[in-house]
Formats: sequence, C-alpha cells, structure tokens
Amino acid sequence: MIIKYTGHSCFKVFDDETGYSIILDPYKDGSVPGFGRISDVASEVLCSHEHGDHNGREHITTEPKDGSPFKIEYIDTFHDPEKGALRGVNRIYVITNTRTGEKLVHYGDIGEIIDDLLTEENLALLKDADIALVPVGGVYTYDIAEALELIDRTEPKLVVPMHFRSAVAGFGLPNIDSIEMFIDAAVKKGERVGVSKLSFINTGDIDLNCDILVLRPQNVR
Repeated sequence: MIIKYTGHSCFKVFDDETGYSIILDPYKDGSVPGFGRISDVASEVLCSHEHGDHNGREHITTEPKDGSPFKIEYIDTFHDPEKGALRGVNRIYVITNTRTGEKLVHYGDIGEIIDDLLTEENLALLKDADIALVPVGGVYTYDIAEALELIDRTEPKLVVPMHFRSAVAGFGLPNIDSIEMFIDAAVKKGERVGVSKLSFINTGDIDLNCDILVLRPQNVR
C-alpha cells in the first residue's frame, strides 16, 4: 500500500500491483490557505463529510477500474462532541488491502467524545491499524491531547498526522493548532516522531523506525 499526502486531510492510497487508487477527502480549491488546487486521477473518491475542505470531488478525475484490492469499511460518527449538533456527521474509513493485508484508518474530522467512539464494536475495527491518519489541529476536530489519547487507545503501528497548520511553512486553517505544537507534545509524551521530506510512504519497503511520521504535503504553494 502506497500513500501520497496531498495536504490537509487529503491522501491518495494505491496498490502498486493493480494500480487501483482511492483519494480520501480532497479539499475544494481555495478552502485551505496555503494549498494549491488539487488535480488528480483515482479509481474512486471517498469523503468523510460534506464540508468544503473535505468534499472537493470535482477536482478528481475518476477512472474506474475493475478488481479493487481494497476492502472498504466505515464507522459513522459525529463531527463534534455534541452528537452532531454543532457540525453534523463524520465517517471514519477503514481500508484494508486484501492482497497484502495492510489496514489503514482515515479518521476524517472526528469530533465525537472518545469514550462514545471507542465502543467494543468500533475498537475491534479500529485497533492495530498499520497506518492511522489522525487529525490533530483541534477546533473542528480532535485537539492534540485527544489525538494522542486516540493513538494510545487504538494502538496503530504508525500514525500520520493530518488537518493541521504549519507556522513554519505557512499553510493550513489559521485557527487550528500547528504541527510544530503536536510534535512538541508527542515528543514530550515519549513518542518517536519522524519528519519526512517526502509525501510518499510504503509500509512494506521502508523501515520507518518511528511511532508518528509527519509527511510533507505535496500541494503546498
């Protein structure tokens, strides 16, 4: 399973043998400061919810392919701690490559109270993922403390943060926490954090040697 980090909460996941690809949560042009327009091709597009920084389907050219190697499961959740009263619903996608066995979880804009989210049934699906794509910016989704608690309780092999701003690189929604703040908190907590200049990873070929890997967004202006 290969992953490309476009930016914000948008990732492209593809299987290198079949060429089948999925794009998750593409943002609409101009919805996230500092990111350029998305222009990409995929076999299918999945959106966690219908806010403009997550539902830019029109920027993706869909070229359907037969024989997807991906099993797609999902959990319907809330975008806020008040059962959707503030921001509506959110869908967590769990994508398993049936050819290789790798499991990836994309949490979308999860905002539901963690104890409500992590029922026995949901934990059975979310726990022990090979890769977890976790929002860390707060305000609209989990903040740093909540993200770290989610990581502790679901125990993914590798975490890739998303939905943050960067004070250094100058991108992201202005009122959310920065990735620099998240890295600082994670290191203080004892997590092994790696920072990559690349937006691609392949869990089968690379010894990542970290618990949390910060990928460079590809679409930074």
